Amino acid sequence: MGLSTSIAQPQLFNTPLEAGMRALLILDAFAPQTLDLATMSLLDYYIVHTGDAGGPPSLHPEINARTGEYFVRRHVIEEGLALMARASLVEQVFTGSGIAFRAHETATAMIDLLGSAYNRRLAEAAQWLEHQATNQGMDLFIQHLKNGLECWSYEIVGRETDHV
Repeated sequence: MGLSTSIAQPQLFNTPLEAGMRALLILDAFAPQTLDLATMSLLDYYIVHTGDAGGPPSLHPEINARTGEYFVRRHVIEEGLALMARASLVEQVFTGSGIAFRAHETATAMIDLLGSAYNRRLAEAAQWLEHQATNQGMDLFIQHLKNGLECWSYEIVGRETDHV
């Protein structure tokens, strides 16, 4: 019997590696701040959907299930952060309110190695998010992003009930 000629292709999208790289870009843009998992999940959504926050055009297409996309991210973001921590690119910081994350000093050097157009656009989106957070204040900015998600949830539910 011969070996199977089909070789499983590695999954690249929606994996801890992809989420970890986005997290690295976000943390590097916000350095030296620490961000908790909830904030990282929110920023991870908006790094690819900046248009939804009034920013530059989104990297990913606008689909009706965007709110659902946000809610399924948390677990893969957590795994991605753990992967980046094991690679010494992200540090876990224990704060009074729990675990937070920040970019390790080696993060920028790693990001510089990632030269694809997509990664450059992700880095620009992360910088845009940080700039907005600085201008508006982090708490107000995060609340604005959360309000945007709630708004889309109502719009989607409204659209679905209109067709019943």
